[in-house]
Amino acid sequence: DSGVTVAALVVANAAGSVTDPETGALYGELSGGGRVAYPAAEVHEAARLRLAEVAARNAPPPLNTTLAVVATDAALSKAQAQKLAGTSHDGIARAVRPVHLLSDGDTVFALATGARPLAEGDPLALNEVLAAGADVVTRAIVRAVRAAESTEGPGGAWPSYEELYGG
Repeated sequence: DSGVTVAALVVANAAGSVTDPETGALYGELSGGGRVAYPAAEVHEAARLRLAEVAARNAPPPLNTTLAVVATDAALSKAQAQKLAGTSHDGIARAVRPVHLLSDGDTVFALATGARPLAEGDPLALNEVLAAGADVVTRAIVRAVRAAESTEGPGGAWPSYEELYGG
């Protein structure tokens, strides 16, 4: 409502899963309050079989991470930007389970251009920006997962969500 812009850019390579094992739906869509795309039962079962097949052949990935940059045009102090980075981590937790594992290097960076001052006299004006940070990180992870392409290399085959579940 304030007109402040908050956006996120994410590189998703988490050790945890982005899909609900019962339905195949993306966690980020389940928690996002928007339209959830539930794959057909037969599509989900085929995806589970394919994932089990590649898991049996793949070497376990040694390190994973989800990296995010959250940017806003709000005027934030260094401490407020640090708080934005911290609360934006919640967006990762909404989209990946389990999250922040020992083999993950999950990190969120925040930056603020300072173009829009926060509402004067409202000590809670920052809350809107903090909540938006978590929301846009969740959405950016969903977009990253949907945009990812399958890959194959020395460590194994890594099918994409699109390959497994289609559009």
